[in-house]
Amino acid sequence: MVSAGELSGDLHGSLLVKELRRQASGLTFFGIGSKRLALAGVDIRLDISPRSSVGIFEALPNLFSIYRSFRKAKALILSERPDLVILIDSQGFNLPLARFCKKVGIKTVYYIAPQEWLWGSDKGTKSVLGSVDLVIAIFQKEFTKFRAFGNNVVYYGHPLIDIVHSSGSKVSLLEKFGLSSSSGPIVALCPGSRAHEIRSLVPIFSETARLIKRSIPGTSFILPLSSPLYLKTVEEAFAGLNCKIIIDDTYNALSVCDLAICASGTINLEAALLSIPNIMAYKLSPLTFLVGKYLLNIDRKIKYFCMINLLLDKLVVPELVMSNLSPLNLSRSAVSLLRQPNDKMLASFSQLKGELGSPGVIPNVARAILNRF
Repeated sequence: MVSAGELSGDLHGSLLVKELRRQASGLTFFGIGSKRLALAGVDIRLDISPRSSVGIFEALPNLFSIYRSFRKAKALILSERPDLVILIDSQGFNLPLARFCKKVGIKTVYYIAPQEWLWGSDKGTKSVLGSVDLVIAIFQKEFTKFRAFGNNVVYYGHPLIDIVHSSGSKVSLLEKFGLSSSSGPIVALCPGSRAHEIRSLVPIFSETARLIKRSIPGTSFILPLSSPLYLKTVEEAFAGLNCKIIIDDTYNALSVCDLAICASGTINLEAALLSIPNIMAYKLSPLTFLVGKYLLNIDRKIKYFCMINLLLDKLVVPELVMSNLSPLNLSRSAVSLLRQPNDKMLASFSQLKGELGSPGVIPNVARAILNRF
């Protein structure tokens, strides 16, 4: 059984399932996921990706629906009794599911585990290790943290190393998207895939694009979406801005750009691996931010919000967070990066690639699962 609660997990899960099938052809899969896992041959029984969120208060509107899905997931496990449950990301859903699996004697693997190494505690780290049979770490620092408290953790690198690349030359991709770099820079706008990200960041990004265009009139924009779910919202927000909306082709879309303005998340790493300078925008509800700051002491545990900066332990990518995130501030940062060389940032991206490991991550992860279970 596979459990992936959001679209990024659906992607990573689908690639892992394909590799598991390549190495062991007799396997069958069912579970929780979306279209990519379905295309990989997983029998999808639940899809909770439209209700995924980050933050305590952001999750409240979907709480009852998620609770019902969780009950269905438990019933599914009891009725099917899978040999193994592979949990992918989505801590709020999958960590309680891991504990349930342990209670009923089902073995579990956590792939893209809760980020206790960043903002958690020693107690939280021990709790994750105690809830699953195997944690597959995707960062060296994460592995070091988990390994200090248990042996049921392995590390082979980050799966993005295997999958982030473009499928053609910049010239051919520009032609494919109907864009030209001769008239001015091309900026990617990446507001995320969750409902609350779309609600909070799309208005800011659209006004930012208008301000950038005033400063650099020839600028074109490209907006990659992982699904058409919010297409209408995005089309209305970016009307009249010469903005190409690209669905389910993120890496090719990013690869033709001079700059990417991104919601906080994996997209920053993806842009960096494609050597695209980027800016991180981070916005939660004020209540969630206050809880994180004053009750969980997040700001004392981490110096940065962007994963690139956290991994390299220095400010490489500009971070515009909460009250500092405005169209004016974001456009100023973007224009500054577009008008100057970004050699230092790109050199740091090369260093980052070394931090994420070597190619062959997904085959090694699949092999570890098959050898262990």
